[in-house]
Amino acid sequence: MTSLLFSCSGGSDSAKEPITEEVNPPTKAVGTLPVNGEPCSDYEAVSGDDAVVSISFNWNAAQYAQNYELVVKEGGNEVFRDVFNALNAKVSLNRGRAFTWNVIAKNSDGQTNSDTMSFVTPGTPIGNYVPYAAEISLVFDALTNLNVSWVGKDEDGDVLTYDVEVREEGEVITEFNDLTVNTLDPIATSPDMLYNVQVISRDVSGNYSISEFSAVSP
Repeated sequence: MTSLLFSCSGGSDSAKEPITEEVNPPTKAVGTLPVNGEPCSDYEAVSGDDAVVSISFNWNAAQYAQNYELVVKEGGNEVFRDVFNALNAKVSLNRGRAFTWNVIAKNSDGQTNSDTMSFVTPGTPIGNYVPYAAEISLVFDALTNLNVSWVGKDEDGDVLTYDVEVREEGEVITEFNDLTVNTLDPIATSPDMLYNVQVISRDVSGNYSISEFSAVSP
């Protein structure tokens, strides 16, 4: 007779697959109001202060976002920053000025900046307008090169120059100063990488605005 012996074991905990938690930073919010690169038409007067107006800001929802941080700048100076749970806000700003703005979508896994937008508040300008934030275009061609171009605009009609910086996953890979053109030579890229382009638009009076735009390579 042959005896068969069997042994049962619960196994080792070390053989179990580790449990990994899914990380979902927010996607990018998209600003819708004020309309980019135009004088602001959606505003209200502020009672008792003719020097300022209340500007309405709206943006689209970003996936996974828990709240949104609205940042408004005049040139390089930050004039407003606050966090909102809603998709809109009202901010009192000086009349006759050019401003840039962006929205940072946030959650416990991280944060994502929107692209920069700009507008001019109604009213008689005080001094020279700050240039509008440049409208940046990033296009990846069939050779996976990154083609960078932008459109600058100034309410006073001043001639503009541009400082441009291109970053790959946060590291600067190329930069230029005092450009008078509005395009760069194609830039070689790597697959599935985040590219961010910053354009600083300067006028002859020394005023400037900062614009940023980002995209992921195919």
